[in-house]
Amino acid sequence: MADKTQLIVTGLSGMVGSRFADLYGHKYEFDNLDLTNHIDITDPKAVNAAVKASSGDIILHLAAYTDVNKANDQAGDKKGACYQVNVVGTKNVAAAAKKYHKYLIHISTDFVFSGNRNKPYNEDMPTDPIEWYGQTKVMAEDVVKKTFDNWAIVRISFPFRAQFPGKPDLVRKIIAGLQQDSLPPMFTDHTITPTFIDDLCKVFFMFTLKRPKGIWHATGSSFVTDFELAELIKSTLNLPGTVKAGSLEEFLKTAKRPYQRNLKMSNAKLQTELGNPMLDVSSALQIMKTQM
Repeated sequence: MADKTQLIVTGLSGMVGSRFADLYGHKYEFDNLDLTNHIDITDPKAVNAAVKASSGDIILHLAAYTDVNKANDQAGDKKGACYQVNVVGTKNVAAAAKKYHKYLIHISTDFVFSGNRNKPYNEDMPTDPIEWYGQTKVMAEDVVKKTFDNWAIVRISFPFRAQFPGKPDLVRKIIAGLQQDSLPPMFTDHTITPTFIDDLCKVFFMFTLKRPKGIWHATGSSFVTDFELAELIKSTLNLPGTVKAGSLEEFLKTAKRPYQRNLKMSNAKLQTELGNPMLDVSSALQIMKTQM
């Protein structure tokens, strides 16, 4: 359609990308750099050709290898899928963005931090990842920074949405566990910043309009333990099942990978400088309830 703007997107079929397509498909015609469209971002020639062919002047780079447990099994392996997608793929996307003068919105993660501090992380704090997924995402951020200067890095945290059959997020895993009364003990000593994907999509849309540069945290406005999150989900959605308290400290004695204990993410910069409010998890769950 002539009235739609072209937008280049990687990972459009994923949990976040597909929701962006749902909400903003009336605004954009998407050039989809995705395996579902037979484009492998680890192939520089394929990425270069697709970006060159598009009239869009913005790339929203959502594609990533996000299975943290499987990534840990690949630790140090630069031929593994995690490194190839997150680092090599990003290198190819950033190089094409530079070559064809595109603005790049690169999506990153709270896992670039160790989680070893009690205070919230802001954008100025040094990255210190403790496992391979986070390490590859730091490498990806560094690739973007070193390639050119027309970019925004947007870090997200524990994204969730009402429905997505392809992959259960943390909130929907808890919902399923409560419905089946099979929820494992939920950690009382592990703090996260859940983020409503509809909110993220608003941020991405705003970035396509304003094109801010630099690093940004687009995360929810509340910090909760896993246990608090499960109790909130149970009460808000009126679900059956039992929420039992668990200990990350105990879990780590047998865990196969390191865990970040406190991933409190500050979104103050986003709200103050760009005027973009982000919902707390309680408000987001109320909206999600109506969507379900």
